[in-house]
Amino acid sequence: MRTRLRRLPSVLAALLVVAGAQVVTQLAVDDAANAVPGRVRVVSPATATDTTPTKSAFANCPSGTRVVGGGGWAFDNDAGKVHFTRLEPFHVASLDTYAVEAASEPGFTGAWWLQAYAICAPAPAGIQIVTSAPTASTSSTFVSQTVDCPGNKQLLGTGAKILNGGREVGLQRNGGTSLTRVLSTAREDANGYSGNWTLTVYGVCANTVPGANLAVTQTNGTVSFATCTTGTVHSVGGGGPFFDAGPVFLNVLFPSSNASKAEVAMSGTPSHGITEADAYCIP
Repeated sequence: MRTRLRRLPSVLAALLVVAGAQVVTQLAVDDAANAVPGRVRVVSPATATDTTPTKSAFANCPSGTRVVGGGGWAFDNDAGKVHFTRLEPFHVASLDTYAVEAASEPGFTGAWWLQAYAICAPAPAGIQIVTSAPTASTSSTFVSQTVDCPGNKQLLGTGAKILNGGREVGLQRNGGTSLTRVLSTAREDANGYSGNWTLTVYGVCANTVPGANLAVTQTNGTVSFATCTTGTVHSVGGGGPFFDAGPVFLNVLFPSSNASKAEVAMSGTPSHGITEADAYCIP
């Protein structure tokens, strides 16, 4: 029996008084002194709790800061019918945000909500968002894509986006294989999808941060937690393996309120039985 989504994440619990209540402001929490000075975590408002089939949430960085990581939480009362379709660090001249989109599978009539979080900081030296080429437009059941930080730059955050998935394609993995490479995967649902779709992968890169490390935990079942032994959680990644894990999808990538742990959850148990959590830890 899967019970982990029957409680709200501790960050969200501080925002919601009544389950399903609409939050009207974003919450920014200062992190302690660290190797990325001025870092804050921003939690977006939760969307309405209803049956809308596709939803978006945006965690907007405070003025003067850049998005350096992020993730989201899609809550469908453990139905396992909602999946991420977009996890994107986004930068334009006037705004930095972490954009999260999710969809419910066709036929699902339950209520659900979506929330995003972002890690923001005054621009770290050498910061840039790198973007892969989209995968070839395809109706393949499963695809993967990678992108690398250039030169000697280091990965701070990750993202991935599906285009034209028609609610029947979801992200199965979003995260790094190291502190320099992002590998994300996407899959069609159990019924398949006749349309052509693409997967694009993102990495937030910057000059090397002393002491940065990647904590990885693999756990049997649908939920995994990775704990930073040095530093605090800067971004969350993980999910399924590098290969097709069957019709199961990411629906939680979220840090604990004290930024010591990363939680990753999927809509069902991957075919090889393991869900992976990756915590990008910064002193």
